[in-house]
Amino acid sequence: MKEDKVKQDEFHTLGGSVEASLQGKVKLDLRALAKEAWALTQSGKGGLLQGAMIIVLLGLLLVSGMQQLFGIEDWATAPPKTRLIMQICLTILTAPFVAAMLMIGISHSVGEKPSFSLVLKKVINSALVILLALLVSVLVDLGFALFLLPGIYLGLATGFSMMLYIEKQLPPSQAILQSLKVFNRYWSQLSVFYVAICILFVLGMFTFGFAYIWIIPFYFNFKGVLYRELFGIKVVLVAADGQHNQRDSIFHA
Repeated sequence: MKEDKVKQDEFHTLGGSVEASLQGKVKLDLRALAKEAWALTQSGKGGLLQGAMIIVLLGLLLVSGMQQLFGIEDWATAPPKTRLIMQICLTILTAPFVAAMLMIGISHSVGEKPSFSLVLKKVINSALVILLALLVSVLVDLGFALFLLPGIYLGLATGFSMMLYIEKQLPPSQAILQSLKVFNRYWSQLSVFYVAICILFVLGMFTFGFAYIWIIPFYFNFKGVLYRELFGIKVVLVAADGQHNQRDSIFHA
């Protein structure tokens, strides 16, 4: 009688690691990573566009509702308290969807193409996703309250916090701290990345928003491959049926 062949899942990390990044051992080739991100965008952007459309719709509904509730005609002249309430509500509503889009970017970077609905189910009920988004928002606002540059710095330096919470399941405070540390080590390359993305978004306005069909997915895919290179992504290597010398990688979170 033949023995049943047992397939064992093996955990493996693709890309870099936090330790290597903090030691400056990771080499970022932004041009090569941009090409990879663009290829990922060309092959699949539907899930990311779904998330973007939902966020825009939620934002429009919230703005309309707040205008009717508080009788506001121009947000530029709205009281600071009302604008703060608006910001908090928008952060709470959109945090799970932004987290899902970041998770899709991570998945794409390791060859997975999950549906938006599947990814959203994993984060939609997480109170810590909302808490982390609020913490980052408060930090950035405090930075801007001090001066323009501290606000910009905190906005950029905390950019990987949500991804660290999702993929490595770090506590919110640790996710923010690790993001800050790695950004400080690679601030020049990451600043170039963010400046380039900002330029793309500005240029996108001159196409009446049509270019955002590619720019938004490109941003999340680029951030996914950057995250992979800087922090590493844990995947499960599963033996393919009938092919014991081959492995398929499955993103694990």
